[in-house]
Amino acid sequence: MPLSNPWHLPVVLHFVGALQSRKILDVGVGMGAYGFMIRQYLDIAQERLSPSSWQLTIDGIEIFEPYRNPVWSFAYNKVSLGDALTLVPKSGQYDLIVCNDVLEHFARDQARRLADEMLNHAPVVILTTPNRACPQGAWGGNPAETHRCLLAGKDFPNLVVKIDTTMTSVFILSRDPKKISALLAAQVDCPSVVPAGQPTLARRIISKIFRMLKNSKLEHAKGRPFS
Repeated sequence: MPLSNPWHLPVVLHFVGALQSRKILDVGVGMGAYGFMIRQYLDIAQERLSPSSWQLTIDGIEIFEPYRNPVWSFAYNKVSLGDALTLVPKSGQYDLIVCNDVLEHFARDQARRLADEMLNHAPVVILTTPNRACPQGAWGGNPAETHRCLLAGKDFPNLVVKIDTTMTSVFILSRDPKKISALLAAQVDCPSVVPAGQPTLARRIISKIFRMLKNSKLEHAKGRPFS
């Protein structure tokens, strides 16, 4: 889906911040959440509030044009429409490529090939993909949303860091010795990830809110005032 999975967002943003890259390619823009957040933390957080003062270049690739929305125009310098297998080899050089919730939409051999190709265009590649079977067909009228493979660490020969979240895994690839050292250093203080099935504070709060709303509806249906 074009939505950002909440479990790995803090992990991805932690490593993006640690690398402090100046030219980034987002493969699989979707609704544009990663472009917006990266722009926020690497440009706007430095008091560069207007696009004219921004120092970061963020380009994107997206296969499904109906996902286009105002975030694309605000957060990205350029978004190219088309298949990543075709566009990444033509993309030029970047400091970092992020590719979140994308590779599962390719056959396994294509996903591996795309990961290798991204490393030809950036010294570091951050990937996220489900770590368990999540069957999905076309979504929102987009056949490219179909899930076609389940990937693991062994699928990435240049894997430096692997972090499992509740439903996804973050794979960080590099061939650059200096970047590898920086990634391993950043891994030490990476945000903690809650194991699958363990309730987080946020989840408990959300569950409580839903219970309160449900009880309120029941009281209202009985004609009794809310407490």
